[in-house]
Amino acid sequence: MVKETSRASWAHTYERALVDILVEHNVPTYRGQNGWLAQGWRSITAKFNQKFPCAQYTKQQLQEKEKDMKANYKAVQQARKLSGTGWDDSLSMIIIEPEIWEKIKKNYPRASKYEAKPFMLFPRLALLYEGSIATGDLNFLSIPQVDLTSGPISPTDSSTNQYGNPFSTAHDGGQSSTNLHGQGHQDVEPTASATSDQKGEEPVKKRKQIQIALALEDYVDFRKKQTQQFVEEMKEPKQVDQFSIANCVAALEPMKDLTVAEKSKALRLFKCQLNREIFLNTKVPILRIFWLKEEITAMERT
Repeated sequence: MVKETSRASWAHTYERALVDILVEHNVPTYRGQNGWLAQGWRSITAKFNQKFPCAQYTKQQLQEKEKDMKANYKAVQQARKLSGTGWDDSLSMIIIEPEIWEKIKKNYPRASKYEAKPFMLFPRLALLYEGSIATGDLNFLSIPQVDLTSGPISPTDSSTNQYGNPFSTAHDGGQSSTNLHGQGHQDVEPTASATSDQKGEEPVKKRKQIQIALALEDYVDFRKKQTQQFVEEMKEPKQVDQFSIANCVAALEPMKDLTVAEKSKALRLFKCQLNREIFLNTKVPILRIFWLKEEITAMERT
């Protein structure tokens, strides 16, 4: 039975699995500039419900959850930029004084839910949204342009004096342009004005190029670290699933208080991971049998 959107229950196991699947589909085949494509969501939905057969969430439910996780990530990311804010990578928690939390709660309400608990999905969500959310980190590349066509440059003009005309002095003032055109001192080259403008423009261009190069270098280093982290996580040996179907069957078969028919029906319950966890975590034999019979009865009614 497909769950309604309002009734969707998201345990951390479901959230982590969805993020992992989204990371797998974070490729041009499934994701465009504005988000995952239609075929991407179809594949994501199919893979998620294959992993959790008892969940059977719709594409809309997964899209709403992805939107919610993205908003949470963006809020925490912005909160981390506040002055006096710390971050513990091992705990995935914001470490700050209580008075700063009050400011975060006001400006970034979504981040307030992580005041006393870790945001364990933050590193994985960074693989999805870092670079796709406009953070303004590169705003320093915006450099005021110097107007080189508005007439003579005044040596007392603070907006241009930083990269001022090396041929202009406080003595010639506005007369420099007249002299440069040959009206006055004849020993001045007619092309000196153009040369002066070019020399005044060169420091601006060099500074901008250097800043862009540094920003790109930092970004490349960041992406290398992300890729290395992802590869290391993929290399980590996967833990053995203690709640596997094989373990459930091994625990079910010796049970003498169940008929063969009841055991056969119980096998259908083990398709759901939550059912497997409940079954194996129930240590009292009579309680385990009672739970199985109740679930079999409920399954038959549906």
